[in-house]
Amino acid sequence: MKLIVGLWNPGKEYAKTRHSIGFTIVDDFVDREKLGKREYQNKWKWEMIESNREDQKIVFLKPMEFMNRSWGAVNMVANFYKIDPKDILVIHDDIDLPVGKIQLKLWWSSAGHNGLKDIIEKIWNKDFRRLRIGVDRPANQDQVADYVLHPFKKEEKNLIDDKMNDIEKFIQDFLSK
Repeated sequence: MKLIVGLWNPGKEYAKTRHSIGFTIVDDFVDREKLGKREYQNKWKWEMIESNREDQKIVFLKPMEFMNRSWGAVNMVANFYKIDPKDILVIHDDIDLPVGKIQLKLWWSSAGHNGLKDIIEKIWNKDFRRLRIGVDRPANQDQVADYVLHPFKKEEKNLIDDKMNDIEKFIQDFLSK
């Protein structure tokens, strides 16, 4: 069984921002692959898509909490389904990578990312995989929070769109292991 988590900040004002790229990628992947119907769980504050592929169950999770509270949904779903951390993929933005660069990491620190930091601290484990999506860093370090909460420029969005096949391949490879 696999768990794929897309991180974001909830609310329409954050929907197309750099910080919400993980959420967007999960939506796009599920839609493209026609993997199932979204089910919103208000009680648990998450949206979940359950799918079966060959002999494997896949859960796609979109926490409906702010980035720094992602652990609750990840922990609950992983515990409920008894999913080993090595079978969890968290997709998130990364300011340390240029726009359009993608990187798969395993057993890595949070590197200051609040969503990852929260997951690692609360579930006491960093042995899950991360799909880092580059969103670049602002010139002024004091503007990081504001920067990630703004949408991509058109040319940046095109760079991300050009990488969607590579991103999908990373996800497919994760699912096949």
